[in-house]
Amino acid sequence: MSEGLKEVYEFEDFRVDVRRRLVTRGGRGVPLTPKAFETLLALLRSGGSLLTKDALISEVWPDTFVEEGNLAQNIFLLRRALGEAKGEHRFIVTVPGAGYLFVPRVRASDASTPARAEDRAVGSLAVLPFKSLAAEGADSDFGLALADALTRGLSTWRGVKVLPTDAALRLRESTPEAQAAAVEALLHGLYQRDGARLRVSVQLARTCDGATAWAAKFDEQSDDPFALQDSIAERVARALAPKLSGHERRHLSVVRDVRGGRLRRSS
Repeated sequence: MSEGLKEVYEFEDFRVDVRRRLVTRGGRGVPLTPKAFETLLALLRSGGSLLTKDALISEVWPDTFVEEGNLAQNIFLLRRALGEAKGEHRFIVTVPGAGYLFVPRVRASDASTPARAEDRAVGSLAVLPFKSLAAEGADSDFGLALADALTRGLSTWRGVKVLPTDAALRLRESTPEAQAAAVEALLHGLYQRDGARLRVSVQLARTCDGATAWAAKFDEQSDDPFALQDSIAERVARALAPKLSGHERRHLSVVRDVRGGRLRRSS
């Protein structure tokens, strides 16, 4: 392998091991033809830049004359293997008359330095009711409302599966094995209200091993409890964005729905 080229590439919940010529998604193998693998590798190494059709053909079929139809078929097979729906362009964007762009953020590393759990993107999660630091059972409704607001806001993202609040409540009582089978991570936290001030600590934990993928603390002040709830939920959602799969993060705008005191995505 040429100097400077990495042996492992990751995007969303995919992992590409160049040396083993292996593609996995969430630990499960993704079958690819040899040429589809070479096409994916060329796109991963493009650094998010436009890769022309000629450059791709030269990379995948060196010293061999092939027509553009072969490349188009390869791109089709690759999109299907990655789970991209027709016309979705979630992973690969076609630039008419020019070439292709690979959309997701790519993380490259050497095989000797496997990605840390906290660096891997999360594709599915459940938001559990936040727990109050006050007396047992006190203010529990606010913790549930905060979790529900986050669930509504995060569920607007394409590429991220967020369990509905009712399902998350049932999952809370499930075994670790059942939780791992349902979602990749659990978002939970603690909060403390002191008059108009709200302090919240949040943690995103992976269900497979309990590893912390992300954690943060927030402090907000408002006389309006709904505004307090929504402001914290919005800040958590924005801070959490880089840890989640999907390509709509840059479009996220969580705003207050004044009628219900809940989060929704702006139009």
